[in-house]
Amino acid sequence: MKITKIIICVGLIVHVLFSMPVLIADPTLTTFIEILNQRETWAFQVTSDLLFGFVLFAVLVYTLEGSLKRALMWFVVANLLGNPAFAIYLLLNLDKLSSARLQPSTES
Repeated sequence: MKITKIIICVGLIVHVLFSMPVLIADPTLTTFIEILNQRETWAFQVTSDLLFGFVLFAVLVYTLEGSLKRALMWFVVANLLGNPAFAIYLLLNLDKLSSARLQPSTES
């Protein structure tokens, strides 16, 4: 479990380091808005794929926790932070998720 948390932390740090120059160069999201206006590009496809992933992440949170409020909160956080939100969620809940995985299923 510890190695998993270390991998997540390292990935999160690397992502933040790669994101810093972009945040400094384009704090007003100008290039992001331009991408949304160019629907026939791979940049638009990757962005829409990322947003789809945020929706799936929110569905996962709702499924695991049964709380629409928490799922919406994490969806908003994911839209603000990107995949680091998922990394943060995993770091906060990895022990709980791991112990739930070890429980025998009650479904037939």
